[in-house]
Amino acid sequence: MSFKVDIKATIVATILLALCMVIINFVPILAIIILPFVTVPATILWYRSKPSFFVTVVVTLCVTVLFSNVYLLTIMALMIFMSVFIGQLLIERTSKERILYLVTAFMSILTIGSVLILQIVGKLPLASELISRYHDLVVSYFEMGGTFNSDVEKTLQASLDILQASIPGYIIFWVFLLVLVNIVVTFPILRKFKIATPVFRPLFMWQINRSVVSVFVVVVLMSLFVTKENVVLYGIVTNLQYVLEWVIFIQALSLFHLFVKVKKLPIVVAVLIFIIAFIFKPIAYLFGLMDIWFNLKQRIKK
Repeated sequence: MSFKVDIKATIVATILLALCMVIINFVPILAIIILPFVTVPATILWYRSKPSFFVTVVVTLCVTVLFSNVYLLTIMALMIFMSVFIGQLLIERTSKERILYLVTAFMSILTIGSVLILQIVGKLPLASELISRYHDLVVSYFEMGGTFNSDVEKTLQASLDILQASIPGYIIFWVFLLVLVNIVVTFPILRKFKIATPVFRPLFMWQINRSVVSVFVVVVLMSLFVTKENVVLYGIVTNLQYVLEWVIFIQALSLFHLFVKVKKLPIVVAVLIFIIAFIFKPIAYLFGLMDIWFNLKQRIKK
């Protein structure tokens, strides 16, 4: 690898990243529009000149620190990691769908890990604290109406427990959407800079490596023996399980898509199948696991 820094590219990329950082810092709502494009400068540099990339990252993060905004620093660090993942996968000529789920998996782990760290240092409230506040608010509402009793309390607590357990899943879902939008809107831009980018193959052609099943089984077995008292290990196992479940769910959708195509089912039926898959996710997970391990698609084709 050459250690020559492209001065012009480094300056341009640094200015663009700094501009994005300033806008997000002063107008946070615009982050929704800006974030999908933040990876473009860093991805181009990682693809073309890693020394230029490292210089840009160091300067950008140093400037970010000056704002004394830990949330902004976290966001910029995550987007830089995302640029590295995407850039490296493009160098390796990885398929577009594989980029999607690999980057989603990596970024989900990093994002959830960042949230846990921010909670540990007291920069973000614990999910249990937010749930507790919401619980007290709902209880007060029912008490004012005179309808609060033990049955309501049990139902409310069960609902809140489900909500708290689902928080990592929601984070993964939003990370997936961010990665998907990023790939869709930035790859045409990257092609303008003569960076080869793949195109999405049809969903029915997506195939996840068998190793995912092995890792998933290990994680599920570990979850049976890890208790909430072991905070760090419990958090790692639980969140990794959520990430793998989403990957397996995508494989299930791929299987269903092939079934729809082979049977030449109407669009209405296809949409209904996908809706049912989202409603009954555990069953979809089972189909996804079976497809990964036994290659059910080959059987459907035959």
